[in-house]
Amino acid sequence: MNNTFKVLTLCSSVALLLGTAQVAHAHAGFKDQITEGTVGTWNAVKIGHGCATNASGEGAVGTKQKDVIAISALFPNPTDIKDVIFRGSKAGTTFTVGAEPTLTDFSAHLVGSTSTVASTMAITPLTQGNMFVNTTNIWDNTNKIRGFQSWAGPSPFNGPALLESVLKFDPADGTTTTTGLAPFGISAIRFKPESCAKKLVIRPAVADWCLSGAKNNADASRVDVWIGSKTTLFNDDVVMPNAASTPIFWPSLTVNRDLALNPLPGTKGFNPLNIETNGGVIDRKTPGWDTGAKDATGAAILSTKVSCADATDYDTIYIEPSNADIDKYLPIPKGKFPRGANGAIYWPTK
Repeated sequence: MNNTFKVLTLCSSVALLLGTAQVAHAHAGFKDQITEGTVGTWNAVKIGHGCATNASGEGAVGTKQKDVIAISALFPNPTDIKDVIFRGSKAGTTFTVGAEPTLTDFSAHLVGSTSTVASTMAITPLTQGNMFVNTTNIWDNTNKIRGFQSWAGPSPFNGPALLESVLKFDPADGTTTTTGLAPFGISAIRFKPESCAKKLVIRPAVADWCLSGAKNNADASRVDVWIGSKTTLFNDDVVMPNAASTPIFWPSLTVNRDLALNPLPGTKGFNPLNIETNGGVIDRKTPGWDTGAKDATGAAILSTKVSCADATDYDTIYIEPSNADIDKYLPIPKGKFPRGANGAIYWPTK
């Protein structure tokens, strides 16, 4: 097993932290950036700390954090474009995070995306190495996997050890926290050769749950909700660590364009997969350059896009779930994912 999948030995002090069911201390992020075209990439949502009231920012000094007992992660990978928001930013221009100009679709940027198809991105939740013993897929009404939900218990805990997890003492508030991983696989993503985008930023919606049951709905430390804007259901400032932040925070998974295999219009790059074009060198400075891909008849796919301009072309593109999509799929409803025989309620609203 390589270092990426390294499982750290958990000593007795960790066992005391875990108790009878797997928990963790929740600033949501992602383990790694990805390179365009990478197939079956293993990645993970990172949980960095537990829940605390966010009324004065992300947990006032001295506030004890609640352990994370469940996680929801929803990806912006539906087929229907109405369920996502597309954005783009241009090089040299500053935009507020989460408020970049909106685009109609990604038909000009990503292979497989069209005016009606939002994304061909496939997510595969993984159970091995997950910090929680229970994991279930989030399926949408087209039977596409949109993400996953993982939760602790039932007692006693018999699941896998934490991945990439060490005890870390925080001198600011005197707490000891861990970093836990909720792993998943993601399919290859490719930029269209005529696109000027060098980076895709995927913005999933993530909720780290620390308390369950309706009786805890008024507790400010019941959940940390990581989304870029409020929705109808997720609208409580004290459970949204980004509510008082400028700019707002989206958990972001970055896909970088492979500029050697897929150079921008107006540049040259070496593509070993296309030895028919100048020995593998693609020159995209002239009209009608060979993209390297072939159509159904075997003919080269050509483009007339010969240059990229900061003032007119998008350098970075962003995709995020719509508010309606978040409200529909991010919550863990009563009884659907039971921790014990009687089930549990995970809900973000009072």
